Amino acid sequence: MSKTRKRQRRRRSTPNLSPLALLRPRLDGLLGNEALANKDAQALKADLNAVFKGLKPSEFLPVLLSAYASAPAPVQDRMGAVIPAWLDERGYLDSLLALLNQHRIGHEEDQQHAITWLEAAGTDVSSLQEHQVQSPFYRAYMYADDSQGLIIVLWYADRKRRKVQGLSFLIDFNPPWKGAVKDVMVFPRNSPKRVMQEYVDVWTQQDMPPSAIGAAEVKREILKSLEANRCEGIRLPRDLIRARRLFLEYVLSLPDTPETPPFTAKDFDALRRSGKSPASLSHFEQTVGRRVRLEDGKELFIMGSPFDEDEW
Repeated sequence: MSKTRKRQRRRRSTPNLSPLALLRPRLDGLLGNEALANKDAQALKADLNAVFKGLKPSEFLPVLLSAYASAPAPVQDRMGAVIPAWLDERGYLDSLLALLNQHRIGHEEDQQHAITWLEAAGTDVSSLQEHQVQSPFYRAYMYADDSQGLIIVLWYADRKRRKVQGLSFLIDFNPPWKGAVKDVMVFPRNSPKRVMQEYVDVWTQQDMPPSAIGAAEVKREILKSLEANRCEGIRLPRDLIRARRLFLEYVLSLPDTPETPPFTAKDFDALRRSGKSPASLSHFEQTVGRRVRLEDGKELFIMGSPFDEDEW
């Protein structure tokens, strides 16, 4: 075979990838570098200009939102402070607003990030159709006695709002927890009826009937418990660490009350790395004994396994 024919075959077998097809890998490479968190704003804007050169904002903005949602928390924090000004300077704000109105940004997390950027840049988002900015919040419940507490938060998990998902937080008011989150359970997606039956109504059968509370109230109570984790030096439970994205998207995005403690993604990441392990504290209680606070404020150490109601 001649050299010319070999070169022709090589050309035919080489895929001709467009800049748009290569965009997501390039963005993941850029935003996946945590060193970006310490980079100058102008340098970051230059990086964005280079990545998106030759592309239309209607093409690359949805990809940027998706890649941003997958970036490490420090990079998200840094880019979240830079992107709104960059969008404004480049004249991309109207394009982003149009994508939201045209329902061309599908994932709810991406939609929320887009709205956050627009608002940070001073854009009026009132033109967004009502269901576009409708909160995914479904219902929330809480139960508490002198010893333990339970907080449940549920949200719609699909665009048609036919499935819900949720988190439940087990709170212990005895020492050494003193109101900290002891354990967390992630509910799988299912119909609202099924989730209510399996993960809410079941507590009434165990003499722990939860009461319905609002979106702002459930966020306040969860963050108050996480504040106790911080004060008592207790790390986040393993299943909550695994559910970081769900927590940030569906809990931290809920509205505040005047009493809601401040809490950010940075606080979450700090609590997942430092403090005593909840699993080790629970293991001690289950194998050795536990401390209980009496009505007069004194503490009593009970040897042996804990009561059944402390088990999931």
